[in-house]
Amino acid sequence: MTTPTLIAPAHALIASAAPDAPALVFPDQTLSHGQVSRLGQAFARRMTEAGIGPGSQIYLDCIEPTVILATVLGASWVGAQLLPYGDADRLTGTLKVTHQLGVAHPDLPPKDGVILIDQSWSPASTGAWDAQTLPDPDAPFLCVHTSGTTGTPKYLCLSQAQVLARSRAVSDEFQAGSRHALLFAAYSRPFLARALAALLNVSTLVFNLAPKAWAAAEIDMVSGSRAQVKDLLGDVHLTTKCRKLEVIGSRLPDQEAALLLRSFDLVDDTYGASETSKSYSTLWTLDASGRPFRRSGMRDSRIQLIGAGGQPAGQGEDGMVLIRNDYMAAGYVDDPIATAASFRDGWFYSGDMAWQDREGCLHFRDRMDHIVNLRGEKLNASAIDQILRSVEGIHDAICFRNPKPGSEDELFAFVVYEPIANRLQAIATARYLITERFGQHLVPRVIQGVQGIPREPDGTPDRRACADLILSFAKKSAKSWDGLGHAKEENL
Repeated sequence: MTTPTLIAPAHALIASAAPDAPALVFPDQTLSHGQVSRLGQAFARRMTEAGIGPGSQIYLDCIEPTVILATVLGASWVGAQLLPYGDADRLTGTLKVTHQLGVAHPDLPPKDGVILIDQSWSPASTGAWDAQTLPDPDAPFLCVHTSGTTGTPKYLCLSQAQVLARSRAVSDEFQAGSRHALLFAAYSRPFLARALAALLNVSTLVFNLAPKAWAAAEIDMVSGSRAQVKDLLGDVHLTTKCRKLEVIGSRLPDQEAALLLRSFDLVDDTYGASETSKSYSTLWTLDASGRPFRRSGMRDSRIQLIGAGGQPAGQGEDGMVLIRNDYMAAGYVDDPIATAASFRDGWFYSGDMAWQDREGCLHFRDRMDHIVNLRGEKLNASAIDQILRSVEGIHDAICFRNPKPGSEDELFAFVVYEPIANRLQAIATARYLITERFGQHLVPRVIQGVQGIPREPDGTPDRRACADLILSFAKKSAKSWDGLGHAKEENL
């Protein structure tokens, strides 16, 4: 039998062999793989009736996981392209919404131009789906929003063949019958990547479980960002250990890994990118004496570290992380300059920095660009800069990660004030605007007045130089920051 190269047919084949295997488990409902497959086919029928097919670009305004996954399967059958949630108003170039889908709400009137998903989209209402002509597996299918390697928002498109290959590459984690708790928002790229892997490997996704219920529910793997895990668990450990935690976002501190090993047998600090998918794992366990121990978790990707001169970095030397695999993206949509900079000679130039120890483990450092990774959440630091500069009384600004060893993941900021400025009011306004736009956790803890912002020769803000200034100041002065996060400007 030929192996399907399309997502929905591949899942339909799997579901026909295990129709009753649980796919989606909610507190009040369980959907089997057979039911999910039939739901996807029902969505495909309704999409076809609405004129959705190859070349269509769908925007789904919904955050409910069952509807999202049914839409993905329906789009796979008809050959439509899925656009990322939340980006409908800023898509340009070749990415344009041709069909918008939304969920019917009994208390709200329908929006103009929105195709409503209601009870008529259920398998009981649509009848059987007959896929007479299948779409091209190499056509653009899943559009992903990514910060890329420059800090500028951009998009890349994955084909169904690429998504299938990525799902099969993690089949060791999503084995038949394994149970998974995903902490990500259902419309996010991390959720979709893992949810599709679960569907295509006959795994089970379990939703809305409190951490204390994970062990009793026999969850094999919990997946989330460092921020999500920390918000859920804090400094408290689970009374009954779970099997595995997958944390996205590099640079999991040793002490944090040790704390998590009180709740999980294995902690997988995952490294990857939208461009390449999951490429490397730092695997944390306890050794025979009960001490945290890390080992390299190489996957099927090839990784090289390249030094500043373009030569391979030696052991213990910093180098940029280059990645290649059989399912990496080809480039960015409508952005040939960024594509040429990041995709070269069959390699993806990640912009991340790392060094390799004698045991072969990779240790990741800060990125070379303006992307800041806080507790697994990637932030374009330039966006914080812009908010700070927009505040009355602030002439220039730059934010960066707190570089002090052993410090919490948090931001610092340098600001250059106008000659006549109400500094108290400027700081209060800046903190309010950043909280409103990004949340309290991304407000710089220290907002420090300086005489000038360090910059590269081309004028680019130099965040590494800012971090070095903080470290230098900490060594030279025992003076503590005051309540406003201010020190003497002449010291900086």
